[in-house]
Amino acid sequence: MNNSTSTESELYTLKCVQHGHINSEKETTTYCTVCGSVLEIEYHISPENPHQILVPLKTRPEDPIRTNKTELKRLDKLSAQYDGNVWVKSEYQNPTGCFKDRGSYIEVLKARELGADAICLASTGNMAASVAAYASYFGIKCYVFVPEYTTEGKLAQAMVYNAKVIKVKGDYSTCEALCRKFAESGNYYLAGDYVFREEGQKSMSFEVIEQGGDDFDYVFVPVGCGTNFGAIWKGYREAFNQGLIKKLPKMVAVQPEGSSPVVKGIFKKEKIIETRVQTIAGAVAAADPVDFYKVLRGINESNGVAFTVSEEEILEALTEMAQKEGIFTEPASALGLAAFKKYRKEFGSAKCLFVLTGIGLKDTGVVVRHSLPSPVIGNDLKAIHKFINSGYLDIQASAWGKWQGSPFGNLKLEPEQAKIFNDYVDSFNKRGKILTEKELEVLQSMVFDEEPESDQLIQVLDYDVRMRKNGLVNATVSLGIKGKHIDAKAKGVGPLHAVITAVKSVTDTLIPIEVVDHNVEVLSPAASSLVVVTLRLSHKEKQFLVKSVSTDTIEAGLKAFVKGLALAGKA
Repeated sequence: MNNSTSTESELYTLKCVQHGHINSEKETTTYCTVCGSVLEIEYHISPENPHQILVPLKTRPEDPIRTNKTELKRLDKLSAQYDGNVWVKSEYQNPTGCFKDRGSYIEVLKARELGADAICLASTGNMAASVAAYASYFGIKCYVFVPEYTTEGKLAQAMVYNAKVIKVKGDYSTCEALCRKFAESGNYYLAGDYVFREEGQKSMSFEVIEQGGDDFDYVFVPVGCGTNFGAIWKGYREAFNQGLIKKLPKMVAVQPEGSSPVVKGIFKKEKIIETRVQTIAGAVAAADPVDFYKVLRGINESNGVAFTVSEEEILEALTEMAQKEGIFTEPASALGLAAFKKYRKEFGSAKCLFVLTGIGLKDTGVVVRHSLPSPVIGNDLKAIHKFINSGYLDIQASAWGKWQGSPFGNLKLEPEQAKIFNDYVDSFNKRGKILTEKELEVLQSMVFDEEPESDQLIQVLDYDVRMRKNGLVNATVSLGIKGKHIDAKAKGVGPLHAVITAVKSVTDTLIPIEVVDHNVEVLSPAASSLVVVTLRLSHKEKQFLVKSVSTDTIEAGLKAFVKGLALAGKA
């Protein structure tokens, strides 16, 4: 401890969880330098004010970003529905939309206190945004390392907080290992699920107590790496030792069935590292639960329990909270309610608290992937009534999260709509394409906004695209217009841009139309997957969406553009 700061030596000891080795924060803020175990902070003097949260900092300014407590709320409708007493701590109300902000605040201040030149971390979501927000506010540079497959959408929040994003070839483990080497290569503070983050996230427990929640029987925590669970239990233990509460709650760890190394490890009483995890609750998808032993200790000390829930149970709980209580969370936040429902007899009339870790806007892709698509109906009242009477909207509502067999058996299609659907299926069957249930559902949703072939102003007979050395694409599209055959040619920055530009070079003289935006959705990971292309088009200062589907992106894009021309021609 010779190199410890005065704060460290006077207020607390930094020691490893498994063997009690003493460490110095000047040498490590992540793992024990002796055995590699995770670390914890043990305070050895109490502050003058017994109600103060013990914090490992020389000075701690009030959090300038997180200025309000997150809501502690009873779920009256769900309590009545399940004859229980269930509450939520709305951690999604933190500044960046998740619980991570409590820990990021302390980590960034500790990085400054230790004189780091920058802070770095490996992440693809919540933690990246949270650390970047506090680093930006407190004026310290932030490097975020992400795997190569990470989408720009996931990085948007971190980037707006001025994070320096570095994409690395390989998976998350490769990325994390490189980030650690980077931290060691300079005066960089490595942020993540480590000891000082725990000291920030434990503040949730104190806050619950301050809000009058000092009598909970059970606290349900979604578990991935286990850091937040360990932090919440540490907060309750410290509050109990200070006399702030008279009893400790029982801790409940909840994981998805497809990502449950902590639950498996608790039953075996040893840490388990999975080779692969898979769940819609991406925020808790952790193969290597770094803080497993903190979770195990919390379960043992509190006489708690650990449960797993299925993907469908997560989706059902997510939907219930949204529709019954008006609370839209990320899938991980639904784990508590899902476990409460599944093991209802275990809890009786006990007062239960669910920790809602993140806002639903963090992962809207889950909703999209598990919902039936919404067709675009023509601007015609008769068409609207036909669509409503088809039963599609009722099927869409009841099919949320359930992909067990096609839900469209009772769908009422008009004869022309049924013909369009059957023609679609026949065309793909002739190509040897076997359609998945998801692809069939998308096709059935699209028949409501299809234009009959006879209404189309042009026909695409063939196309050819060739890459050029300068990066541009040369496209030739053979068109049929009013019985004439025309070859349209153009260059573009990509194949889809090139072919549409070629078509526009001919059709703009008939109907000028502009492509405002486009989106490409691949329906499955298979090589022959259907592709849905959506174009946002403008004509006469009005914008509208058109979609088409094919096994080929270019073909789907051309079909969508031709549909758009037909719609513009009727305007």
